Amino acid sequence: MAAPPTSNGSARRRRRVIVDVDVGTDDAWALLLLLKCERKYNFSVEAITCTHGNTDVHNATRNVVRILGAIGRTDVPVYRGAEEPLATPILERERHFHGVDGFGDLNFPDVVDEGLIRAEHAVNELYRRIAGDPGEISLIFVGPLTNLALCLKMYPKVSGMIKDLYIMGGNRNGVGNVTKSAEFNFWADPEAAHVVLNTVQCPITVLPWETCITQHQSLPMSWRMDVVGNTKNRAVQMLNQVETKCYSHWDKWMPCDAFLAAVFICPEIVEHSEQFHVDIELTGRLTRGQMVLDHLKKGKDTTRIVDRIDCEKFKLLMLYSADHDVEAKL
Repeated sequence: MAAPPTSNGSARRRRRVIVDVDVGTDDAWALLLLLKCERKYNFSVEAITCTHGNTDVHNATRNVVRILGAIGRTDVPVYRGAEEPLATPILERERHFHGVDGFGDLNFPDVVDEGLIRAEHAVNELYRRIAGDPGEISLIFVGPLTNLALCLKMYPKVSGMIKDLYIMGGNRNGVGNVTKSAEFNFWADPEAAHVVLNTVQCPITVLPWETCITQHQSLPMSWRMDVVGNTKNRAVQMLNQVETKCYSHWDKWMPCDAFLAAVFICPEIVEHSEQFHVDIELTGRLTRGQMVLDHLKKGKDTTRIVDRIDCEKFKLLMLYSADHDVEAKL
């Protein structure tokens, strides 16, 4: 199908993206949002790579296949990746907010077709696809950055071949959610975050934990369940059950990874951002995994920190991803 024309009549090139996940309910929403918005926003999800994080990589991969099967998108290739962080094993008790299996431990009766999971390792597949079309592939990473860090170490030339990189993780002001000072995705593999942020040569966009805290204030759980969740979309119906359990004591909904997906899909949704050089604390007794911003501006400002997005636009995107009739409003 030909790319749709722009307002001046010229054809716009379709953006191409690989998504790396540790599914997790908010990862599932990010995938759903991306896959539902492909045609309208002129991009294609080329592959989904999976890693450890919210659950082990085996469960994360199975959960991806569940989502794809529920929305009829088993055409998208899925690859299993890193089973553990680069250096320090993750503490099991810290990663089970979404249940041990990442989907609330609800033991869904669906049969997961593991034949849909490709045999190639995610790290090798990242290299093959990026090196095959240098400068053409965007990356969205919403879990620990282990797969990308391994790829950069195994194939160093990849660092200059990525079009751009979008990351959900880290923190702007040292506010943590798994420790006092570290956000989960970066804390789960600080060495990987350090490698990635100091190696890739492309533009980097980071949506940090503090932005999630701010944005979720406009997303009541009642709206999530009674409005977004009122749909025949099978993936959303499954997530209704998972999030009813995981968020049972929450008044607000926090789909962190979907916030980042929305920034990729619809760049004008960003209302405020700022450029910094960033790095990751690796050795601090109290601050391991914290993202540190260079406020002194001594380094090159390579990373855009997204501070605020248009929440009303985000709501419309989420409704659209759940098959509600809101396209005319987007």
